[in-house]
Amino acid sequence: MYTTRNVKLKINLVAMVILAFAITVCIPTSEAQEDPYIENAIYSVGSEVSSTIVVSGRDNATYYRYLILDDYSQAPTNWFESDFNDSLWSIGAAPFGDRSVSGVEPNIIWNTEGSSPYDDDAILIRHKFQMSGIVTSAQIDVAFANYCTPYMNGNLIYEERGGSSHAQEYWNDDGTEDITASSFVVGQNVLAVYARDTGQGTYGNNNRQWVDLQITASIFQPTNNSIIYGDTVTVAVKGGNKGNASADNVIIESNANQTIVSSAELNNIDQGFEKLIFFSWMPDLIGVNTLNIQISCDCNDSNLLNNNINLNITTQIYILRTNFEDDLMYVNQSRNLVKVVTITNDGDLTDNVTLIPSNGQINSQMTFSPNSFLLNPGESKNVTINAFLPSAIEDGLHNISFQVKSQFDYTTNNYILNSGINYEVEWKWTQSNGYEELYDNENWTKLEFNDTNWLEASSPFGDSSVDGIDYRTLWEGDNYAYFRYKFNVSNLNIYNNGVMNINVASNNFGDHYINGIFVFGDLDQGNGHGAEYWNEEVQIFTNYLLEGENIIASVIGNPQNTQWFDQEIFVSIPQANLWGYEDKIYNVPILIDSSAPSTKVNENGFYKNSTTIPLTWKEISDDGDLEGFYLYYQVKDGSSLGDWMLYGYYNSTYTTNFTAENGKIYRFRTIGMDIYGNKEIKGTYDTEVKIDMDLPRSEIWLSEGNVQYTNLDGVTINWRENDTSDIQGYFIEFKEIKDDTWQNYGLFTGIGEYWFEPESDGTYLLRSRSIDFSGNKEVKDFPDITITFDRIKPVVSLNQLSLFRDANDLTLSIKDQSENLSSLDIEFARLDENNEDILDWKPFEEEWINDNFIIRNLVDGYTYYFRIKPTDYAGNEYSREEFEFVFDYDDNESKEIQLPTIPLKPVMTGKIKNVEIIVDENLNGVYDKILQEYNGNDLSGMKANQYWINYNDGTLIFGNGDVGYLPPVNSSVSVTYSGYDLSTTIDNKPPMPVQVVGYTLNEDNNVTIEWNEPDDAVSYLIESRNNFSRPWELLDNINYTKNKMTYEITNLSGGFHYYRIISVDRMGYQNANMEGEILEIFIESENINTASIGSGNSVLNNYYAIFTGLLVLTAITSAAYFFRNKKEEVAIEVDNSSILVPAELLPEEESSLLDEEKPVFSILQGSQFSRTTVFVCVHGCQSEFENVNVDEGDEIMCPNCGMIGDSPL
Repeated sequence: MYTTRNVKLKINLVAMVILAFAITVCIPTSEAQEDPYIENAIYSVGSEVSSTIVVSGRDNATYYRYLILDDYSQAPTNWFESDFNDSLWSIGAAPFGDRSVSGVEPNIIWNTEGSSPYDDDAILIRHKFQMSGIVTSAQIDVAFANYCTPYMNGNLIYEERGGSSHAQEYWNDDGTEDITASSFVVGQNVLAVYARDTGQGTYGNNNRQWVDLQITASIFQPTNNSIIYGDTVTVAVKGGNKGNASADNVIIESNANQTIVSSAELNNIDQGFEKLIFFSWMPDLIGVNTLNIQISCDCNDSNLLNNNINLNITTQIYILRTNFEDDLMYVNQSRNLVKVVTITNDGDLTDNVTLIPSNGQINSQMTFSPNSFLLNPGESKNVTINAFLPSAIEDGLHNISFQVKSQFDYTTNNYILNSGINYEVEWKWTQSNGYEELYDNENWTKLEFNDTNWLEASSPFGDSSVDGIDYRTLWEGDNYAYFRYKFNVSNLNIYNNGVMNINVASNNFGDHYINGIFVFGDLDQGNGHGAEYWNEEVQIFTNYLLEGENIIASVIGNPQNTQWFDQEIFVSIPQANLWGYEDKIYNVPILIDSSAPSTKVNENGFYKNSTTIPLTWKEISDDGDLEGFYLYYQVKDGSSLGDWMLYGYYNSTYTTNFTAENGKIYRFRTIGMDIYGNKEIKGTYDTEVKIDMDLPRSEIWLSEGNVQYTNLDGVTINWRENDTSDIQGYFIEFKEIKDDTWQNYGLFTGIGEYWFEPESDGTYLLRSRSIDFSGNKEVKDFPDITITFDRIKPVVSLNQLSLFRDANDLTLSIKDQSENLSSLDIEFARLDENNEDILDWKPFEEEWINDNFIIRNLVDGYTYYFRIKPTDYAGNEYSREEFEFVFDYDDNESKEIQLPTIPLKPVMTGKIKNVEIIVDENLNGVYDKILQEYNGNDLSGMKANQYWINYNDGTLIFGNGDVGYLPPVNSSVSVTYSGYDLSTTIDNKPPMPVQVVGYTLNEDNNVTIEWNEPDDAVSYLIESRNNFSRPWELLDNINYTKNKMTYEITNLSGGFHYYRIISVDRMGYQNANMEGEILEIFIESENINTASIGSGNSVLNNYYAIFTGLLVLTAITSAAYFFRNKKEEVAIEVDNSSILVPAELLPEEESSLLDEEKPVFSILQGSQFSRTTVFVCVHGCQSEFENVNVDEGDEIMCPNCGMIGDSPL
């Protein structure tokens, strides 16, 4: 925590008030008075943070509010101010421009149009961002063309920079400018930019517009938290002059513990001046540290109450204490160890404690419970160590080791020697007269060397500046210079576990020593080098240092040119060294004795004709730590084998008599135990005795388990007796199921195993037949094992799919399969059509039904890829993920090989290449010929070791041996790749409608209709009709596309002609929503034409309209009278155009009759076969409108005129 306070003056408060009042009354207010002040001392841990506070649109697509104008004069008033309301502006991400710049695409199109004065040639953009810290310095970078003016919180940064031919670049030099730190505020900030285009272009390109920018800043983040002892803080204090006169020689000085921390000279400061002063401070006390900050001047300060403040910072430390009993622990054959330790937090900070095993195999399986736990100051916690000692650790005395780590495991830098850049560092030095060394030994590098005759001077030493740094001491001879610097280490423990960093800037060669020991150097070696900060940056351990006085010595030789020498040394140490705390390694002493004693029941013959069995046993090992014997027995009664039963424990007797039963076999073993608890481990018996004898029986089994099918090369046959104890030998026999005769592997005299590996696949029968010591042979009529060998992967192919299809359910079906399958998994992946990216394969949850697999919910616009993974009953899988196709090449005339599955393009697998081909050219079983894939399209460019893959149909193309690889006859080729079985593209979307329709008419009344090619269209239907009451008639079907579409009609007659163009896509879907709905062409008798796109009426000569209307009215009246007299319901199709049939000219009765008999709506021809049905408002406005999603028989309403009627569906 920190607090600020004014130092109280040693004057009675009442007296101060009276004095202040007297001064106020007596001194005229117009008199010039200085009032330097300081206030608001704050701090942050570490230094200022440099960051990008406004990221460019190029890097982050930063969003702005923006407004595009024809001229800046249209800009809203105060648009650049922070409180301007820009909520009605558009929102978009930078960059703003009309085309890409060096591969950077604009996110918002800003495109100047027209000619001078141009349209849209000015843009205003605003971006709001938050600041939690104090900006100490900032810079704006702008990429713009042609002119730019930025503001920060309403403050102008620069105005109208650029030029009429100014080209954008990241970043323009004239677009970079420092921003005054005071322009920023804590909280919300607003960046506003005005850019304009001159219309004159850049680099020959007309109408180039661009604006993008970024702001970087150094930010001071204040805190009020405690710090860890050894941390360096950056202090900021606000100082200035509140008086009405300038103050001279102003100094702000800070002190802590009677030591000057910083001193800033402001010289003369004017009235109203204020500034943040920054400096660094490392508090040197554990606990509360008080930093006193004062301001003084060479002036008559009118107010001393604001000249002194204190900043309090509390430093804390972390200390963890670990306690446990250090008695020797014994570890037996279990190799498990449990130890409880107590961790106590003796520090000031709540700590997150972590226990870490030390390096070494013995600690490799050590765990801690709990671990990574919080521990408050003064709190303790017990931690249980569980360690399993690896078997590789030999018996004997050892230590297990661990560390207790604090979360505050920080390091700090302690400077032993500062460079001369910012500090005056005094060295002892001397130099030779020429390029000959002064000393022929290294005594001058040692502490006791007498250097009283050497000169004292400050680094850097040199004769010209380096990296903009001037020398403090002139060294201009082409010679050797010798340098010595002494320093004192009062407490060497501070540097425990530290790393010393030595940085040297020198010209030309040099050797460097610490306390007379050579550390590093290149004196008179190599080609030399010029000086730079730094030429050498070396890290060494701190064991070069001594407690007390130390000496650093360097010799620099430069035979020619310029001279330079400077050096700095700092030690990176654990910060806890400052208060004497160290993360120690804790050792727990252990003794490992994992050797159990070895014992055995002595053999005394197998066959017994007595129920009393004399048993004796002995110790085989000689460890000398045996405690006793456990005697166990096991009874085998026929096929039943009993559990091991404890017969007794013996620690002094080595013999006993065991009572048995007739007809059983008894097994015996002893388990020895030593004084450490190690117990002997036995998986079998020591001896066995048979009391009775039966005819032999045996059995066999497989180590691989009870398998009926296998894809292994072979299986392991095991045999043993079956409820028989006196077998002398076993005959192991086999045959293929189709054979009549058994084959014999031989006679085996005991239980065992045999590797059975048939040469060919098939079903095999296996059995064992035993013979006992009496010569009885076992008889078996049936095999013990029936097993089928299948070592061939299942081959499955699916029926092909069409290249394109709709989104209805898709059925996959099996075309061929080489054998019965246990499973057939299907995976799919999909991509946007014509997109190539890494495929994300996913499984289906559906199941096969009668060799069919139904896939639902297909999505329009995607290309689907399908792959299968068949698995047979032997476990053979044929995955497409790493698909391997091996074939014998025996015909060099065949250079195209159709692969069973289609390889994926490498980009769809995430690999550089997908297909790998290796060849066994001489059929010796070694595929040592590696081929390379040819990636071009001109196959004549293939090299002799290359092949080509057609990724569209899965064809492998070889060459002739010179151009492309040609496998030798009778070679074997292995092709490995990731592939798929089927693919199809879902197209459920009709094409885009025809756009930008126009026509030209020549003097012969020949019309050429032109339109732009819409997306997805592959053909067009050209339809016409003479009036709105007639259905559309097909004129032609155009089956080609090109950038500019045309259709010619010859010899048009006089009057109105209506046309429309329907786009048709590859799926046969149609879209009749031509731009403007119809193309209307009017032919006058004098060949004067008019046309419009839409439903508007053409302008006709008034007389022509009246005459036409009367003729049509007469015809309609006559027709109506005729049909009514015949009493027949006849629908009369009438064009309701206001031009051809004026409604006011029809009698009301006849008009009503026509309305009743004419259908209200019809369907646009062809649209009933598309996803979108298009209706025509026949009875009303003759407009077309899309499907309104009604069921058959429902009423619908025209959205254009409101006409209601039955749906023609």
